[in-house]
Amino acid sequence: MNPVDDLIEAYRDEVNVATSSFYTWKSINDLAAANDEILRTLNANALVWNIIAHSLQVTFFVALGRIFDRNQKSLTALSFIEKCRAEIGQFSKSALEARRLKDARGARPEWLDGYLAAMYEPAESDFDALAQATQSYEATYRARYQPIRHKVIAHKDLATIGSKDALFKNTNIGEVENMLQYLKQVEQVVEQWYLNGRNTNLADHSLDKPLRVHEELARIFRELSVAKDI
Repeated sequence: MNPVDDLIEAYRDEVNVATSSFYTWKSINDLAAANDEILRTLNANALVWNIIAHSLQVTFFVALGRIFDRNQKSLTALSFIEKCRAEIGQFSKSALEARRLKDARGARPEWLDGYLAAMYEPAESDFDALAQATQSYEATYRARYQPIRHKVIAHKDLATIGSKDALFKNTNIGEVENMLQYLKQVEQVVEQWYLNGRNTNLADHSLDKPLRVHEELARIFRELSVAKDI
């Protein structure tokens, strides 16, 4: 595979872990709040539910920490942008042309010349703008979410025993959702530059994970309700 293909796929996987774990946790809570039967079932099986909730929380904070890590040897949101910037030649018209010809097994499609004429070639400044926007989200993570990851999730900081709720009070679900949406938007903007030569705005893309997770969980709860004799 091309290095950019690998980067996009690996970054997508990282974002998917963070979004899937967060929205699974949130959707279960939302469904329980809206359905008394689900709430009673979760409360009646608190041991299992607490294990699931804790596992989702740990997965989310670990995944988010990986995405905003500052280790230059790790794949993070910033290193993803920087590595793609370093491969800017793969975002050129000639590189896209070569990929399209390869897909067509050497036969030149009639539409290709017009397509290439209209395509967008991102400049280094485009990647720099993404990196700058990412830094603001990274600052939010470091101020409010990294302390939880370091002092509660990854380690049991002695200073937080009996007072970890104070750390969670600084978090905000809407803020987390904006952060996750932004991380997904970065992937989609870069992917459009690379795969299709299209210049899109962050706002042109949305995160479909919340609805998909909610629908699947609702279906699971419905199916479990008819399997009570297991």
